[in-house]
Amino acid sequence: MCKRKSKSALLMILSLLFLITACGGQQAKPEAQAAAEKPDPPLAMKYQNIVVRDLTATPEIKKDYPEALKECQANLIGELANQKTFKSVALATSRKKCPPRTLLVQTRVSDIHIVHGAARFWAGAFAGSSYMNLDLKLTDAATGKVVREKEISSSNNAWAAAWVGGSSDRTLPSDMGKIVAKYIGSIMPN
Repeated sequence: MCKRKSKSALLMILSLLFLITACGGQQAKPEAQAAAEKPDPPLAMKYQNIVVRDLTATPEIKKDYPEALKECQANLIGELANQKTFKSVALATSRKKCPPRTLLVQTRVSDIHIVHGAARFWAGAFAGSSYMNLDLKLTDAATGKVVREKEISSSNNAWAAAWVGGSSDRTLPSDMGKIVAKYIGSIMPN
């Protein structure tokens, strides 16, 4: 009898843990709000070349998260190149003149917090969520005109991060680079 109670209690605990982490912590949106969120309109012109300028951030962010900034930028460039939509994708190396139909990509990290592995290990979900906020500015290289400005942010679910040992904390900067690249691809006209 005691074994049956302990097995059912264990099954109940496992079921509860599964339910907590399965939803990923996302809240359901009312249908009216979901319908109101339309994708951004495409840019006025299709660009053939992309030049990515160095990520900028406050001195504190640069000091606290230097590797995160490098990962984000590297994945942004890599994901843009993998799209095979553009003739060239490069990191800005100088202020030399760009070829026609070039889009300059400038990102500024406005806020970032990545939960440290030790905090995630000892406090689990109670260590909080990791997040990263970027200000994206897209400029036509030929005219110098800003063609799009967008705030892009991402965060993880603290419970899910605890469940996977903090791996979503560690991959957040590289994931953010991919998110920005996908956004740029999504607003490029056909």
